[in-house]
Amino acid sequence: MHFDALTLVCVAQELQSELTGGRIQQVVLPHDAAVGLEVYAQRRRRYLLLNVQPGDGRVHLVAGKLRRGVEQETPLLLLLRKYVRESILDAIVQPDPTERILHLVCDHAAHGVTTLIVEPMGR
Repeated sequence: MHFDALTLVCVAQELQSELTGGRIQQVVLPHDAAVGLEVYAQRRRRYLLLNVQPGDGRVHLVAGKLRRGVEQETPLLLLLRKYVRESILDAIVQPDPTERILHLVCDHAAHGVTTLIVEPMGR
């Protein structure tokens, strides 16, 4: 599937309605260019895949639980676990509909507000 800025607008709106206000319970790396988030929202667990692999970049909900695919814990994973895990997902926005970036605004009780910026269409 072709993933362009217009598609990202629709995905952002859907994710905003599905995940806003949810708690991020787990952060995993399925592979070196993807991050998986387990979000508990609307009384159920949802799994969000943020893939920034060139040629295969996408952001979407997946049906099954995301599994760890990276052998060692990377510095990125450790930072995400510190600032994003156990935070509330306040908003999922695309600042400009012509841009290909997505902002995930997370509010952590101990670390404050953190914005995770995803550009799924890198080349």
